[in-house]
Amino acid sequence: MKTINLLAGAVIACGLSVCANADEYTQGEIYTAMCQKCHGQYAEGNPAKKGPSLIGKTKEELSVDIYELESGGYQSSGSGHDIMEYNLGVIKNKGMKVNPDKMAEYIYKSFGEK
Repeated sequence: MKTINLLAGAVIACGLSVCANADEYTQGEIYTAMCQKCHGQYAEGNPAKKGPSLIGKTKEELSVDIYELESGGYQSSGSGHDIMEYNLGVIKNKGMKVNPDKMAEYIYKSFGEK
């Protein structure tokens, strides 16, 4: 019986740690840490970094843009999209998970909603 309880406790603890890691960073924290340098503190863009403004885009447009970047859907060479695809890899390597719909909602509600 003690073995079963210990095993159950280990499974629960392990499961909780996996869940905690998956939700460790909010989309806002990811934006601030990884996106703000190029897209601006208020999503206004940063011409010096060739980061376009995200203001004025709908949630749907933002979400589609992020999904396309994640899947390598943009066909470009030497463009800002190549930089974004690289940056998404860096974000993932740091243990952060961008959820395209949630990130789009965060950007829209924080900076674009009128």
